[in-house]
Amino acid sequence: MLKISKEVSEVSKKWDMEFLFSLTEKYSGICLFTSSDDKSSGKNIVGINPVLKLSRPEEIDDLLILNKDSSDIPLALGYIAYDYKDKVEETGLFSDMHENNFPEFYFHVFEYYIIADNSDMKNLKIIKLDLPIKYNRISQAEILNTEILPVREGTTDYLGSSLSKDEFEEGVSKIKEYIRSGDIYQANLTRKISGKTSLSPFEIAIRLKNSNPVEFGVFAKIEDKYVISTSPERFFRVENSVMTAEPIKGTIRRSESDATDKINLSNLMKNKKELAELSMIVDLLRNDMNKICSNVAVKGFPLVMKLKNVYHLYSVIEGRLETGSFTEILKALFPGGSITGCPKIRACQIIEELERSGRGLYTGNFGYINFNGNMDFNIMIRTLFYDNGLVSFNTGGGITLLSDPVQEYEETIHKAKNIYDAIVMEEVWEERYCLTVR
Repeated sequence: MLKISKEVSEVSKKWDMEFLFSLTEKYSGICLFTSSDDKSSGKNIVGINPVLKLSRPEEIDDLLILNKDSSDIPLALGYIAYDYKDKVEETGLFSDMHENNFPEFYFHVFEYYIIADNSDMKNLKIIKLDLPIKYNRISQAEILNTEILPVREGTTDYLGSSLSKDEFEEGVSKIKEYIRSGDIYQANLTRKISGKTSLSPFEIAIRLKNSNPVEFGVFAKIEDKYVISTSPERFFRVENSVMTAEPIKGTIRRSESDATDKINLSNLMKNKKELAELSMIVDLLRNDMNKICSNVAVKGFPLVMKLKNVYHLYSVIEGRLETGSFTEILKALFPGGSITGCPKIRACQIIEELERSGRGLYTGNFGYINFNGNMDFNIMIRTLFYDNGLVSFNTGGGITLLSDPVQEYEETIHKAKNIYDAIVMEEVWEERYCLTVR
């Protein structure tokens, strides 16, 4: 592996998210963005001009060993697809179902990292890395003079679902049978929505960014394909050797009426099914974290997350990380318990049976790794994938013994409404699409 040098500068430059997304498009980059000043520190990270590809977690470990220092600046950005799970667990546990249109493990070291703080829209921090290999270099002037892409109007054709309403509800009932037979305690069931669009990835990203506060957003150009995520969920963060996980479990639709909205939230906080769902996943994540952490403790349960269309329940779990190996972290935690179920391996097997296809990147993890070993990864829910005019996304939820099949199907619609609204004109989509919201 290579020894990397770096140069950090502060530059005066008025910026907005359209500028950051335009950089990402122009230079085949990755933009990790947030509209929050809370969990994500209000900082957006853009990696542009990829120069070193990392294809296995062991390569990240090797790079960290050689380059680790006290710098809290990005070393690599990328993702682990959900379908990578059979590379983490022992051979033979899972089927060979994969979505093959995106790489399953994708990390890059970039020539430049741009740090844009939401509290300062007039300045940027620019980090230039220098690697002892041949690559096409770009100048800081080229970066700062990047023109914002034009907005291109477009339409989205009929959206189809991988599972019909009846098939999804039958899947919920089947999971309940597995729970009664003692196979599992809960499992996460999803369905894939897909269709053709003439909207550009840039336009979709802007619409999604504007539609809802975003904690762990992603706009990434991956080999002429795109990932556009507005995930509200953190998988895990490592900061100064403290690991934090924040699983989401429990959802209720929001109301335009303030009075009804308060009643809905109160009902969610008292809902035995939702609280049990969260409790089981918290226990699973505590067990996973105990493999690599000491002093694992629950710091908040239940907590409330307020989004535009739904309320969520979530929890905060912390522990002292006892390893610096990214490989060991993945072996302990991946894939995330909140999007699989428990016991995890059996839940994954049941998911494959009922969803009938691989998930690809969906419910995998996108994030960054810094020179000092700090890192932060989301769970790719509320995430859209774009490939040559085809858009797709999944929507689903956790199923327990108390789940009602009809209500679980309706919940998949509420969770996906922001994506619907971003790719379809809101005033006509109910008439044109089979996926209606009441």
